[in-house]
Amino acid sequence: MAKSVASGFTISGLLDRNASTRSDYPVERIPVGEIADHPANAAYSMDDAGIAQLARSIKEEGLTDLPLVRKLDDGGWQMVSGHRRKAAYALLAEEDEKYAQIPCRVIRDITDEQSVMLLHAANYFVRSLTVSERAAASRALGVEVERMRAENPGLAGVRTEDIKAAIISEQTGRKVSGKTIQRQESLARKIEERLTPQWREAALADALSADAVGILADLDSDAQDRLHAAWRAQPLGKKETTEFLKKSTAEPAAEEDAKGPAPKPAAALASALRALRSYESKTEENPPSELDRQALGEIAETAEGLLGGR
Repeated sequence: MAKSVASGFTISGLLDRNASTRSDYPVERIPVGEIADHPANAAYSMDDAGIAQLARSIKEEGLTDLPLVRKLDDGGWQMVSGHRRKAAYALLAEEDEKYAQIPCRVIRDITDEQSVMLLHAANYFVRSLTVSERAAASRALGVEVERMRAENPGLAGVRTEDIKAAIISEQTGRKVSGKTIQRQESLARKIEERLTPQWREAALADALSADAVGILADLDSDAQDRLHAAWRAQPLGKKETTEFLKKSTAEPAAEEDAKGPAPKPAAALASALRALRSYESKTEENPPSELDRQALGEIAETAEGLLGGR
């Protein structure tokens, strides 16, 4: 479906280093102040501390990924992917004039709609995003999905999240499933609608795991406030925070009845659960690879099928 839904201009094509790419999408040094921000980038954070850290990295290691800019009909420039890099260059230029211009790969002759699609698809994978920002990237593609539905009646029976996944996969060359997008958007809604302001701030700072958000979302605001006061009093990492919330909200263990010990899941499932928890404990330092993501997606789909009585 991806090719029929989102074929054409792609970011993965831009990253191809062959001669055709260098000719079609040339690199130019452009004055930082002449590149306008894209309006659609308002969905993403531009925190000062993060920009300063990126500036230090660029100063030490150079610019490893070129921003993508589009040439507008009026001759001006508009950023598509690279707003934080542009801001970091502007910060560096305050002390060193050599950063007053930034090398960019130039995209010409794309529509406003294509530029929006590229921006959100690129941010989905290229940037290190919080749960909410990643969901914002996929949700922002909803406007593009509706436009595509209006132009192509054949998409009427295709789920929105599957079309979004097709757009992202086609544009970036990296696979993502519709179910993954659906889970991320659902998690973002929980953060926005069911967490207290203090916990929402922690989630937006990427201090909470998906499990932690799920636990908190089932609690009323008073219970969340009590837990936040206790949590704030002790420095905890993401994994430790999840364990803290699990222990703090666990039901008292029921006494075993006279018939014997409490029932346990099938041995194969208990073993699989232990393996997944062991894997989860290592993902903070070593994020899942693409193959791992595919395997996790298959595990999630299998679990959904079993729970649905397939």
